[in-house]
Amino acid sequence: MLHEDVKQTTPRVKTSKKYTHCIHGQLCITKKYTMEERNNNQDDTMEINNDGDNVDESCDIEEEDSDYDDDQWYDLNNDTLKRLKQNDAPTITNLCIDLQDGGCFFNSIDWKEDGGCISNNTHLERLHINYRGRSYEQKYILGEEGENLPTRQQLQDFFSCIYQNRSIKNLSIVSICINDEFGSGLIEGLGGHPSLKTLGIGPGILGSIGCIAIGKVLAHPKSKLMVADLPNNHIDDEGLDVLCDALLGNSTMKKLSLCCNKNITSVGWRSLANVIHDSNCKLVNLDLRSCGLNDDGANILGTSLRDSPVKALDLRYNEPISSAGWQAFLNQLVHTSMKSLNINSNKIDDAGLVELANIGTVKFLNMYRSRSATPPGWRSFFNSLRIRGTQLKKLDISWNNIGNEGIQAVGSLISNMASLKTLDLSRMMYLNNNITSQGWVSFFNTLQGSSLNLVQLNLGNNSIDDQGIQLLVRFVSSMTSLKYLDLDDNQLVTPSGWWRALSGYLQSPNFRLERLDLDENNINDDTVIALTNTLSQNKTLKYLSLDDCADEDDNLSITERSWGAVSTLLCNKTSIMDTYNSNHTLQDIGCDPTDDLSSLLELNKNKDKAEVTRQKILHTHFSTNETSKLQEFLDMELQMMPAAIAWIVRPLPIGCEGTQVSELSLLYNLTRRLPDLFDSSAQKKPGEAKKKRYL
Repeated sequence: MLHEDVKQTTPRVKTSKKYTHCIHGQLCITKKYTMEERNNNQDDTMEINNDGDNVDESCDIEEEDSDYDDDQWYDLNNDTLKRLKQNDAPTITNLCIDLQDGGCFFNSIDWKEDGGCISNNTHLERLHINYRGRSYEQKYILGEEGENLPTRQQLQDFFSCIYQNRSIKNLSIVSICINDEFGSGLIEGLGGHPSLKTLGIGPGILGSIGCIAIGKVLAHPKSKLMVADLPNNHIDDEGLDVLCDALLGNSTMKKLSLCCNKNITSVGWRSLANVIHDSNCKLVNLDLRSCGLNDDGANILGTSLRDSPVKALDLRYNEPISSAGWQAFLNQLVHTSMKSLNINSNKIDDAGLVELANIGTVKFLNMYRSRSATPPGWRSFFNSLRIRGTQLKKLDISWNNIGNEGIQAVGSLISNMASLKTLDLSRMMYLNNNITSQGWVSFFNTLQGSSLNLVQLNLGNNSIDDQGIQLLVRFVSSMTSLKYLDLDDNQLVTPSGWWRALSGYLQSPNFRLERLDLDENNINDDTVIALTNTLSQNKTLKYLSLDDCADEDDNLSITERSWGAVSTLLCNKTSIMDTYNSNHTLQDIGCDPTDDLSSLLELNKNKDKAEVTRQKILHTHFSTNETSKLQEFLDMELQMMPAAIAWIVRPLPIGCEGTQVSELSLLYNLTRRLPDLFDSSAQKKPGEAKKKRYL
């Protein structure tokens, strides 16, 4: 069920929004969640984003989940195995290997014979090992023996390849239990790895033996590990004590994630406090989300953070902490140098907001779904920040009962805040008596002429109307850094309101958007056609999400007319020059389009835009035996012909995405029309500059 505060008249359950998650912080996949699943899935261990390459001592980083990731992951198969063996595929930096039973490709490899594809590879940076063949309750035990399972010898040979590799920086092991001597021995062998910086194990089960093995890896004198990511492994006080003993004296570890380990009590938190207090401790980032922290645990943690190096703290979904517990904890953080604080889905009330406003060092603040605070409390909080001064770079206060008075205070706070780069004010319409249309109008009016230059702005699921959207677009049109704008599910904006506001913005000289979300809005064919007419020369917008757009009676209002307009935008077939001048940037429209449109969007993912243009021209104008358009080649000057022929037959570079059409038919027809050009026996008279025309 949705939260009880959600209006009973809330429109359609949201099904179109895409959320990108990271398996164990690395493997990015995209899954469609309903809004109900999104809200009830608070303890979802898939929602982790921990990359050791982004962790430094200053911890001046933005702690947020990406909506999408351009990094490409490759599954282990015949093609990738061949390329890995040759070590000539620099594009394969991220490799996923599945140990699943039932004819898994992993079992067909002789790792002692062919293991050089891993051990000698110099491009591989991130390796993801998982087991997808069982339910959460029956997880595979590393080294478990049985039919169709990897043998222990295979696993030993495979892990030996990992030990010898010198390029892997990030290793993640997911959905695998490590609770016996064989599995723990494989993990222990990672100690002192020459390049490994991030080790992630979980979700799974780490018994005491597994924790001891990881502890030996962490305590190895040659360890270069900076990140230990151990989510949802049923770690208890005993296991945490073993890990903390290994971390005492460690001077390389920068980030520790224990999220979703709910068996830890105050005894375990005292062990962690001892590590934080240690003079050699260099931990700057702690992820303790959904760990079942209560008031006592929060107090132990808060005391240990005083004068510690920790600058980033994630305490999301620790619901046992009471409002009074949060107030005491936040009071302790005043004495720290905390820069990143993620405390969403909590019981912070107005008194807690007073303490939070006193922490003047925070730059990244996430307070999504803090339901105990009231509009007057939010207003006082934002006014206090404005008076005291703040250097916030990211502010997420989505799905809160801020009200018109609170949002007006937000406007006053941020209007002159040049440091702010990410602002999330989404999902406000799901709460009764929250921000009204007029409240948004007043907010946007406050921001006119401000010095804000955001990179990301989220305003989805709100009560913005036509007047509000006009003021919003006028406000963002001055921004030169804005790359992501989320306006989905603003049902009060009419179809004409959308195209009147956005058409001019899409052609603005300051327009730099890479993603524009318009899902679940009152957008029809006329709106889409008006928008596509402005995007032909756009070279920045990659994602224009138009999923599940319907009218007020829930009738889908985008038809084949819209998809035809988008298809013409991507590949105008009127002439070669029109195809050349088409849009070669747009890659996704947020829904399942026609096959032809899908192929054009896929082709646009190729970063080599000259190749994209060539493929579209060849496929559109020269893919049949019809030869009338060859005249454009025949009319070329002789000295230009070699370049034209090379353009026709140029091979598709390895690693490029998109569908390549056959150029052989075009070359064949061109050869038939100009035989002398390809006949080496033909003798040209000295000074002959003209070629014969064969029409």
